[in-house]
Amino acid sequence: MTSGRPVVAVVAVLTCVVAACQGAPASTPRSTGTASAGANLSDSPTAGASMTAGASLSPSGRGPTTGPGGCSIAAPATAPSGLTLYVCYTISGAVSASGGFIDSDQGAGALSCADWAQYGGEGPVSAAAALQAPDPGDAQVTVNGQGLGFDLVINPYSGPGSYPSTTVAQSVSLGDTLSWSTNNTKTASFSAQVSSDGSGSVTAGELASDSSNGTVESVSESWVCVMEPAS
Repeated sequence: MTSGRPVVAVVAVLTCVVAACQGAPASTPRSTGTASAGANLSDSPTAGASMTAGASLSPSGRGPTTGPGGCSIAAPATAPSGLTLYVCYTISGAVSASGGFIDSDQGAGALSCADWAQYGGEGPVSAAAALQAPDPGDAQVTVNGQGLGFDLVINPYSGPGSYPSTTVAQSVSLGDTLSWSTNNTKTASFSAQVSSDGSGSVTAGELASDSSNGTVESVSESWVCVMEPAS
């Protein structure tokens, strides 16, 4: 006959273990990848950016970002909302400079980047015959302490595609007195490309000084279009 005492001992041990576990809180798994205290996620070029499968990150005006040409675009004082163009530019010739800016004025009333690209204005109701490329003057960009401005227009405009010429004068201005345009030269070149998603580029070369001092200037810019959420 086998003694029942060892069985009783095992049951007692199991009862003790269960009782101890019932009174103990569940342990929390150690988290990984959590930002450290005080970290500012908006300092990342991709913070707050949206991404779809197979697509590149979309810029966000809520933090510094990198423009389509690799330029650095500083975070604006006020986060943009609605249609926003993120731009890299270069000017060369009598004055040389390059950089990036955000233009929230062009197509500001458009419901989507596709509408702006298709119609050139604010949308189907206000379709325009021309598309105005981004202007650093809207973003108050300065070079050598003077305001930089572009008047680069695709005209006539008929939607996304390539444009090797234009019917209107292109111009670059620096401050109130320096400007170069196609008004006084026949050697100026122009080309533009607009995609259905609102991204694009414009190049205008050998623009002549409006003061007839013989200097020339060339300008190029590329941009991506993003519909930023309401701020």
